[in-house]
Amino acid sequence: MPQEQAPDLLQELFSTGLLVGLLVDLELEQVGVSPQLYSFLGWVATLQPVTPTRLAAETGLPATTIRDNIRRLVERGDVRRARNPADGRSYHLVLTVQGTRLIRRGWPAVAAALERVAGHLDRPAVEHLELAREMRRAVRLAVEDARLVPVRR
Repeated sequence: MPQEQAPDLLQELFSTGLLVGLLVDLELEQVGVSPQLYSFLGWVATLQPVTPTRLAAETGLPATTIRDNIRRLVERGDVRRARNPADGRSYHLVLTVQGTRLIRRGWPAVAAALERVAGHLDRPAVEHLELAREMRRAVRLAVEDARLVPVRR
């Protein structure tokens, strides 16, 4: 890809993320599930038992946002903190029964959003998954690099 077009890729990724959020939020609202923190709760569901540090690494969210989201989800009763047997200073997050129910109630909305997107793709959605994961991984690593060594221009 020519260097002058490279920023277009980042713009596409950024816009895609915003549009996915909007679409999933609309679908969640249609089934009566609040979209607030649903995606974050989904990460907990996927990775559980998971530490806050791992959530930060996977989502790219800053530690303060992770902490605030965890506090809200614990207060709502959707997750609980569990002892981390590998590190007594840390803890794991796991879904509560209520959190599991919420994820299950919202899942059809996520599936509906994917179905809407898939209807506009030229090939099956699953064929895009590996590339999307590769892009997320590359961007996550680039963020880590940027925090360690600023790029000189």
